[in-house]
Amino acid sequence: MTTGTAPRAHLVERAIEAMGTAPLAHPMPPPAPAERRLAEVLAAPLPEPPAAPAPRGPVVTMARLEEAGLAFALEGSARSKVMEELALIQHPLLRAIAQGPGEARAAAARRQVIMVTSARRGEGKSFTSLNLAASIAATTPQQVVLVDVDGGASSLTRRFGLMTERGLLSLAAEPGQPKEALLLPTAIERLSILPHGWLVSGRSRPPAADALSVAIRALAVALPGHLLILDTPPALSTSDAQALASLVGQVVLVVRAESTQRDEVEAALDLVEACPLLHLLLNRSRLATNDSFGAHGEYGASKDE
Repeated sequence: MTTGTAPRAHLVERAIEAMGTAPLAHPMPPPAPAERRLAEVLAAPLPEPPAAPAPRGPVVTMARLEEAGLAFALEGSARSKVMEELALIQHPLLRAIAQGPGEARAAAARRQVIMVTSARRGEGKSFTSLNLAASIAATTPQQVVLVDVDGGASSLTRRFGLMTERGLLSLAAEPGQPKEALLLPTAIERLSILPHGWLVSGRSRPPAADALSVAIRALAVALPGHLLILDTPPALSTSDAQALASLVGQVVLVVRAESTQRDEVEAALDLVEACPLLHLLLNRSRLATNDSFGAHGEYGASKDE
């Protein structure tokens, strides 16, 4: 009679028997590769957090703003005639941008865009754009972006010395890029500048007015808490003002007293009539009668001055 061969012990059992220890009731299976990687990650020391980026100082200094035509001082308690005149201009503009209840986002974006233009050059539109934007930013909680749509020889971009900075042209070429990265801060806390910029590599001519319109519309939608003031070329010089008129909520047409002809003003108004709200601003008026604004001196000045 032959006896059966005893069943061969499992490799693990033989190893435990050789070690002289009792077998485990439930041996732990080796960790899966994914679990092993997770355990290694959890056991590794935490990396040092990246250093916070240093805050960017004002690119456009107060000296640059003054050289470009800023006509009022931020410091001082006296209310100058210039500040009072700017207040007369900005109050109706700000009232008109108040958003109505349930208003669509596109309509709200249009309200926050104001175009400043003129019939022809030399009437003071860039001066008006700068001082109006600075006044609103300095005297109200409103965030303001001054956009140089002009880019001419005497444009704000050149006055500020920002010819090498990216700006509106690069946004027109690539509307999907981050908008806030193009805004340059100034010495006035709530005022930023979007320069005209330079042509994108590979392009030999500036973008058409329609491309600028798309870029400005995208900027307004991306910055719902900002007021955009556009310093736009004269209406009788390029097609930009006419193209933008259907996009903006208000137009300020600057007219130089005793210089601009009536037919020029009427022609400019015809070109921007697509805008629902038009304002005429008389610049460099020499009226000095007792019933003109500011004829009774500066508010807050002493009687001895």
